[in-house]
Amino acid sequence: MSCTTRIIPATGNDAGIDPRDFARSLGIGLRHLAEYANVAPETPVLKPRDARLQRYMRDARAVLDCAARLGGGRAAARDWFRHMPLAVFAYRTAEEMVSEGRVGELLRYLAGVACWDARAAPPTRDADAAFVISAQARRDDNPSMA
Repeated sequence: MSCTTRIIPATGNDAGIDPRDFARSLGIGLRHLAEYANVAPETPVLKPRDARLQRYMRDARAVLDCAARLGGGRAAARDWFRHMPLAVFAYRTAEEMVSEGRVGELLRYLAGVACWDARAAPPTRDADAAFVISAQARRDDNPSMA
């Protein structure tokens, strides 16, 4: 299931994300979407271009896209977004963070995770080189191994 959603036909530059498609992509109802977007329950149906609703969906999609790029794909990103309490944010989920308007903090956190993963990878690759060097040093120290 993809978080890429259909764009509501624009009148001028007023294009937006379709709330029904967005909610379906996350596996949530329109009332749930309205609650987390901090709008009235009928807004996704009656005013799908509402600025607060559109901002929430854009922000959520940005976080979901970033999380999907980190690994696991869109389904894993969706589950993480909705259900994983993040200790660094007082055990709030990413969905709650976006609802609170704390998208910048969340994206910086994900960028840090990506950076940490990139830094963590080289020692794994270098571990083999370290073993080869230490094995060679052992042979030099112990002629019976040669």
